[in-house]
Amino acid sequence: MKSKIILGLGISLGILSSCNDNDDFEIRFDAVGDVYVRCQKIDNEVKYAPVYYAFSNIDMSDAEVAHTDDDSPVIALSKLGENARSFSATPSIEDYSTDDIKNGDYNFSLTSTDSETLKVSDKLLEGRIDPIEITKFEYKAEDHEINMEWNTVENRDIYHITITTEIDGQIIFSSERLNENKFLLKETSRGWDQNYEMKTGTTYVVSVSAYKFENSNQQSGYHINQESVEYRELEW
Repeated sequence: MKSKIILGLGISLGILSSCNDNDDFEIRFDAVGDVYVRCQKIDNEVKYAPVYYAFSNIDMSDAEVAHTDDDSPVIALSKLGENARSFSATPSIEDYSTDDIKNGDYNFSLTSTDSETLKVSDKLLEGRIDPIEITKFEYKAEDHEINMEWNTVENRDIYHITITTEIDGQIIFSSERLNENKFLLKETSRGWDQNYEMKTGTTYVVSVSAYKFENSNQQSGYHINQESVEYRELEW
């Protein structure tokens, strides 16, 4: 059966999982791929980079993706931590460019740990949203409260906030889907990873994002088309 969990981008990403009471039941390899544009304002320029995710219902050993254009390179995805059912390729600062990402179909080639292969695809659409810019970021260290505001991003579907160990690192806090362009984050806020103990003196990354889905009426959490994001660091 299919289930959704909080993983990866911190919003409800569609993870395919399988369960059956009969141990002899053969699980069919199933998966979903997602390619989207990440947009940031860097040095006062709007820049773009691609993000790739693949999620499956069984453990994978390899995952790669390429645009259907014959001239496009093949991108290798890496396992997300210890989770062999989730693979990704996320950008470093050097991967950003003022050139937009090529729209169209992207094919994912996946291999399970049993050497079974599967191909799935995802389409990157033309629609883009403007960069998000944090206009207020006040951290009250004694109470561990962060008061944030940001610009209104037209045509976005949701806003979302995470705290991670590093950019695209382990998610420690993941907000609910937000509609307003402000948020007061407290130690009592819903969305903290209860299994993670915050470490005094450690620097964490706060991301404020606006998301545009491929279909605004079907916000499954995967099939993202664009993320506009800005980051801030804080010392706990």
